[in-house]
Amino acid sequence: MNNIMDYLDWRGDLDFSRDPLNEVDSLILSILSYNDFEGIVPGPGEKGTISLREAAKIFKEQKDVSHLEDIPFLNEIPDLLHKAAETERFGNLAATWYINQIDPEATKQFAAVFFKLTNKINYIAFRGTDDSLAGWKEDLQMSFMEEVQSQKEAVAYTKRAIMAMKGDFILGGHSKGGNLAIYAALKMNELNKSRIIEIYNNDGPGFQSEVVEGENYRSIRDMIHTFLPESSIVGMLLEQGTYYDIVKSTGLAVTQHNPFLWEVAGNGFVLANSLTKESLNINTTIRAWVTKLSKDEKKAFVDALFDVLNETGANSLAELNHERLGAADAMIKALKTMDPVTKDHLKDTIDILFQEARKVIKKSIADDFDALLSRRKSRKKKEQE
Repeated sequence: MNNIMDYLDWRGDLDFSRDPLNEVDSLILSILSYNDFEGIVPGPGEKGTISLREAAKIFKEQKDVSHLEDIPFLNEIPDLLHKAAETERFGNLAATWYINQIDPEATKQFAAVFFKLTNKINYIAFRGTDDSLAGWKEDLQMSFMEEVQSQKEAVAYTKRAIMAMKGDFILGGHSKGGNLAIYAALKMNELNKSRIIEIYNNDGPGFQSEVVEGENYRSIRDMIHTFLPESSIVGMLLEQGTYYDIVKSTGLAVTQHNPFLWEVAGNGFVLANSLTKESLNINTTIRAWVTKLSKDEKKAFVDALFDVLNETGANSLAELNHERLGAADAMIKALKTMDPVTKDHLKDTIDILFQEARKVIKKSIADDFDALLSRRKSRKKKEQE
């Protein structure tokens, strides 16, 4: 099946003045925001821009991405950068105002980058959750906090960009980045909001019900384009206040959050009729106990979960992978001291995560076995010849 990398082969020769931005372009720009452009792309308020082509060249010379090798999705992003930079469509884009803030103490993970598509159209790409534990904790805090730190930063960044730059704006992001794009728009005043023409949310978590039922959300609802993979879990958290399209994916279970697995045809996604039964069951289970918890109980749950993870001394998912035995020991010890309600909810969450992990592992083993059989058949055929 074809994906965004194939799209670059098909559409790469058309710049944005000849062919306006579409949903696949928006996903690509959203993913590019995950790259570490520190010291390459000018920061907020700094003068000047850099073409994506030149940024990719410097990135290749200066940045070590070996720490991403074992992290699916994140390890593919540098390749996307280099391939996009070689095209006419993306290579000449002017990039600026790159910002990256990670503060574990404040539970903040925020990053964004500004792209000038044409003289009249700008794109702000908000980074989703990376592999930092601070970022994942912040995601969960959305279920009980009125405003998390990254949302606050997204509002300030967007307001400043709109005041400083000419033209209209498109906002977008993948995962938490999609949530930030929507949140930033709904918090703009009417003058700034009038310069936002589209918002793209790629499998980003929703909002608490009081947000999507509010006037500010209703004022931007028609501008929002939300895309969820068939087995969406992240995008089905909390409330999506608008219609969403369901994208076919070659991934299994939670791996469908990886946008490199989303199917593409022409200048759009290949759409499915509905979410999978597994996705609906998982989200029904999660919502069943999340909706029963008070805000204080949700806070206690999130704090307890990350107390467990922090016991490992890890700051990122990559470090957790390397220290999984230590993480397991820490979880067991922490469970002994938790109150019964928090313990039950934490167990439910861990059970769901392990169930999904087992599905992925089972599929991986099956694929490896099929490949082994194929190699044996090929070798036997050659021997017979």
